[in-house]
Amino acid sequence: MRSSGRRVFLRPAGAAVALICLAAGAPRRAGAYEQMTVMAPMRDGVRLSTNVFVPAGGKKYPALLMRTPYGKEIGNVMVTAALSKGFAWVVQDTRGRFESEGTSMSFLDEAEDGYDTVEWAAAQPWCDGRVGTVGISAMGINQYVMLPKSPPHLRCAYVMAAAQSLYHDAAYHGGAFRRALVIGWTMGNKLPLMLLELLMDNPDYGPIWHKVNLSERYGSVRVPVMHVGGWYDIFLQGNIDAFNGLQEKGGEGARGKQRLIIGPWTHGGWGALRGFEQGELTYPTNSKYDFFTKVVPWFEECIKGKDRGFQSGPAVRYYLMGDPEDESAPGNEWLEAESWPPPAEPTPFYFHADGRLSVEKPGVESASLTFRADPADPVPTIGGGNLELASGTMDQRAIEKRDDVLVFTTEPLSEPLAIAGPVKAVLHVSTDVPDTDFTARLTDVYPDGRSMLVMDGILRASHRDGYERRTPLEPGKLYALTVDLWDTAIVFNRGHRVRVIIAGSNFPRFDANLNNGKVFDLEAGELERATENVWEYIKMPDAGADSRVANNVLRVDASHSSHLVLPLVSAGE
Repeated sequence: MRSSGRRVFLRPAGAAVALICLAAGAPRRAGAYEQMTVMAPMRDGVRLSTNVFVPAGGKKYPALLMRTPYGKEIGNVMVTAALSKGFAWVVQDTRGRFESEGTSMSFLDEAEDGYDTVEWAAAQPWCDGRVGTVGISAMGINQYVMLPKSPPHLRCAYVMAAAQSLYHDAAYHGGAFRRALVIGWTMGNKLPLMLLELLMDNPDYGPIWHKVNLSERYGSVRVPVMHVGGWYDIFLQGNIDAFNGLQEKGGEGARGKQRLIIGPWTHGGWGALRGFEQGELTYPTNSKYDFFTKVVPWFEECIKGKDRGFQSGPAVRYYLMGDPEDESAPGNEWLEAESWPPPAEPTPFYFHADGRLSVEKPGVESASLTFRADPADPVPTIGGGNLELASGTMDQRAIEKRDDVLVFTTEPLSEPLAIAGPVKAVLHVSTDVPDTDFTARLTDVYPDGRSMLVMDGILRASHRDGYERRTPLEPGKLYALTVDLWDTAIVFNRGHRVRVIIAGSNFPRFDANLNNGKVFDLEAGELERATENVWEYIKMPDAGADSRVANNVLRVDASHSSHLVLPLVSAGE
């Protein structure tokens, strides 16, 4: 069965939106070239529509391949850059999308199709047998899924803004469903409803997720990969974990040959189109990432053997963020490291009953704070690592006024405080329901009072012992839970304050926990009806008659000292 060929870009990923816009005005010629559209055969007989651009002259060239669910014309943006450096450029509609045959199940069928397309391209008369893959967001995930198949003719890959595990990095962060991202992307791109139903029917890490988790098969990958992510990106941790996993555990040809770049970017906000705004802050011009001049040189080195400084230089290049409104502030510079994270001192910052955040541990023997989590009135999302929702760093003061959040803040800093690496919140909590969520947001409080989001995280408490299963909570029992906020690199400027916001929800970035032990409570036909107005559905909490309000207790005393762990480094190092 063939998809309709309509060129309608409904809700592609932010990075893809940027590429679509760039493609509209991208130069199309680098001297003479040949262009053709062919139907590449897959192992099961399905044919995938593929655009091929080859420098004229009849020679054979290495091929650079991008596979996309957004329509292969998105690849026009890279035609000139690839051809001008002596590469053939190949862009393919993935299965069931646009001109390709078959039914799309998104990334669940990308491993075999990716392998088959690499080998197909290598065998064409215009290709010299060497292939590299490239892509952002969905096109990057396609690569992570395919890499363990280790196509014999694949030489290297360039993966930007992508999840290495579709469960952990995309669909179920901390075990909580990423409502806006998953529903918005699948429904907005008119993917089969059965795909969304399948994802929601599997809220625990199980068989369907193993196939789309690179971390389970690092040793099968045998090529260098450039991993590029952003501190405000929806898939940040996926790029970092893939780099670390392949660098340490990859097969021959991959281990020790990975490279990582992380900038101060939202999903697709690397400065090519949007300027330098990443939410409500504008970073210096040095934060821009020039897509055209960075990508092809990687392939010149790893395919053609030309020294472009990638393998001879440090493995990691990252942007240490700072106060972009103070020209004298430390940070807002690119740094290099041999590994990630760089050397740091994990340091606990303790919560106190009076709202202080301090390196001093509480001295009282018994102290606690309470807050509610009502699924009918969840704490709203304001910025962060989002796709469809407003993204990047945004002022959190609106939610800090609510009576269902707890706020802990340091004194104004007498000296800059720099962190680089993973950030976690350790919470000693109890509740009166069988399941509930705990969220944490880290903010940089400016002297004028703005509480600018740095990062956030969530843990569905029933997943405290692992994501393979859910274990109900015992009402009133005290638990030590760890909320992973992912990684960052930032300098809190002198005079600023560090703040942590603890709550029971972050909606609709994450689905609001019903607090009754159920993951979802969908009526028959609800998802079908939701397609009529996707965003109205996403923004409406699912709390039903049997949902419950959680009454949560957070301990902040000497014996049970809830705290934030910050990886402290010297500013500028």
